[in-house]
Amino acid sequence: MTSSPVPSASRALLLTLTCALFLIGCGSSSPNTAPRLPDAFPDHSVDQIRTQITRGTDTIRGYTAKARVRVQTPNQTQSFNAVIHHRRADSLFMRLSLFGIEGGRLLLTPDSVFFYDTRNTVLRVGPVEAVQELFPAPVSSDQFFDNMLGVLAPAARPAWSLQSDSTLYYLSDATDRERYTVDPAHWRVVRYEERSATGTVRQKRLFSQFRRVEDVLLPARLIFQQPSDDLRAVVTYEEMTLNPSGLSFSLDVPDQVPRRRFQ
Repeated sequence: MTSSPVPSASRALLLTLTCALFLIGCGSSSPNTAPRLPDAFPDHSVDQIRTQITRGTDTIRGYTAKARVRVQTPNQTQSFNAVIHHRRADSLFMRLSLFGIEGGRLLLTPDSVFFYDTRNTVLRVGPVEAVQELFPAPVSSDQFFDNMLGVLAPAARPAWSLQSDSTLYYLSDATDRERYTVDPAHWRVVRYEERSATGTVRQKRLFSQFRRVEDVLLPARLIFQQPSDDLRAVVTYEEMTLNPSGLSFSLDVPDQVPRRRFQ
């Protein structure tokens, strides 16, 4: 499949980020002790697996984080630091920097993206899907929060098939378009794949380096891939606080800053 070209506005944004920024983070934590398989493995049902995965995560309404992010597109690969504020079913704010120099501020709402380019003093505005051209996470999905936190789980539906090997569970839907790999030692999804009708991998997500953050087991390393477009992002969380009070999503853009369309 031929990769679609990155739109010019998106390319301009990523080039700006090259000089100082892009994407996501989180993670003050304690190392996890060596995991062990539960006694009932490999005889859990799909419902039992879902219950274990979601236990303790549905009370997480937001987080703040610091992260190191590496973004690869067909044109270039760049690494950035990010300070993140994220609220479930709401917005994601990122302050982006490189070598301690701020390069911009990014705000994702359920339907829009706002990028304040602090280096060139311009505000770019567009549909949230525009970010998908640069960062292959499900930014427009209602599961975006769970993916960024690393706690995604199979939807509650009756048609999952279930298999196992010596250490892992494998769930796939009736059409084999969605596949989840679950580590029962952590009770977390460690791999997710979304495939086309012809079997081509459209989305791949990997979750690893699990550690406890305020008694919740979360991955410190997230990999998002969109193979057909040669997009890849690696998020390494460094610090994280769950359910903080007073989350701010303000870009603090001066009134005189011009707006440009981002699409």
